[in-house]
Amino acid sequence: MPLELQSVQAMEHGNSKTLEWRVWRDLAGLAAEALAIGVVFSVLLALAVFIVARSGNSSEASLRADATTRVESRA
Repeated sequence: MPLELQSVQAMEHGNSKTLEWRVWRDLAGLAAEALAIGVVFSVLLALAVFIVARSGNSSEASLRADATTRVESRA
């Protein structure tokens, strides 16, 4: 009986190490995916902010031109 118990413990210990490596590998894969998603999202967000800021400046300039034209036409 002690031999069987020893074999079972050795088998469980071997499987737990294998499982442990799989878990670490999966966690590393998830971390890599999360990093990639974060980088892509950050680049897209920066691009969106750049586009909005760029188009926002031109619309403000056109609003200023319209206001200037109105003031000049009243005078």
